[in-house]
Amino acid sequence: MIFLLMILGSLLVGFLVIYEIVTTHSVGEYFRLENRFIKIDLPRNWFVYSWKIKNSTGDIYNVFLAPSDLLSAIIFKIHDEEATQNFMKEYNLTDALSVATFEIRRVYNWTQSKNENASIIFEETGEIELFKKQASYSKIIVKDGIETDGKFYDMSFLMMSYIQNQKLVEIAFWGKKEDCEKMSDLFETILNSTEIRM
Repeated sequence: MIFLLMILGSLLVGFLVIYEIVTTHSVGEYFRLENRFIKIDLPRNWFVYSWKIKNSTGDIYNVFLAPSDLLSAIIFKIHDEEATQNFMKEYNLTDALSVATFEIRRVYNWTQSKNENASIIFEETGEIELFKKQASYSKIIVKDGIETDGKFYDMSFLMMSYIQNQKLVEIAFWGKKEDCEKMSDLFETILNSTEIRM
């Protein structure tokens, strides 16, 4: 009997902890991830994971977001001053546009290592306003760039970056082209609700 009460007590405490987390981090139909680096509102059924890389070359804070039913993802990377300086120096980058272009080329090279027949069928580079700042972006669509269930599909990859107070912010939106198209309005909604804290 005592054992049964302990189990029921543990289940109740677990439920209350989960309930408290969900209710204190809910904003309408969205879940809020908030810390000293970033604030993001995302759909409740999405997967979210955040982590910090801390080493001698500086700190990088990362957030990975993905819907449960589509093959696409959003990644935020926030570099501190030291990490920004080391990253730019290591890859001989000069500004936010060179960062976006570098990341696009890195992803394309990775897709070719998985499928040598992958090829760029669309490429665009430019500037946009992001979080009330001027940001650079680069976008590609890669034919047969992503594999799932043993089949290759076209991949869409968008990289946006800007540097403020000597800190680099990178935002990637990528996945199966059709899934990224389905998610484009939601991606914009998430960006509009996001606050980068630098």
